[in-house]
Amino acid sequence: MSILDDITRDLDWREAEIASMRVVLSSTGLTSIQKLTLLRAAWALLYAHYEGFCKNTLVTYYDFISNSRIACRDLPETTRLFALKKNLTQMRNLQDNYLVVEITKFQSNCLSPTPEFPSVDTQSNLWPNLLIELMETADLNTEIVSENEVKLKTLVNRRNKIAHGENNIIQELEYYRANA
Repeated sequence: MSILDDITRDLDWREAEIASMRVVLSSTGLTSIQKLTLLRAAWALLYAHYEGFCKNTLVTYYDFISNSRIACRDLPETTRLFALKKNLTQMRNLQDNYLVVEITKFQSNCLSPTPEFPSVDTQSNLWPNLLIELMETADLNTEIVSENEVKLKTLVNRRNKIAHGENNIIQELEYYRANA
């Protein structure tokens, strides 16, 4: 299975779940409180899929790089630094005599092997600036995130308000359709 197949499969189930929520929200038999409850749930679900898809796609991408047997030294600089993060942190804490030994072995121990990437950390709130940072680390184009920055900030902000128990939600389904 290809990386594109993995990402597509992940996106497909997410889109199906969001589409199912839209169908339920479009139902004419809902009471006002049921509709408001579903709108809040839909917002939280949309955020969960946004963060989950972004994180899973980056993990899949890094797994693909690791499995393709590309040497760490051949990665773009930002991606290479991300892969070397653990090694560099450990080296910074070494005493000088041990540091010199590690530096002499750095090429063979760290740059020649395939990379081992740390976890992708979305920090509980995947704000657009953090997504851009994560994508730049992976040497990916961030233009689409910048173009949708206001929508993404709104998504994260409203999700946080819901998660913290605030009663802050747009009460009309048309708002969501118009701003999707």
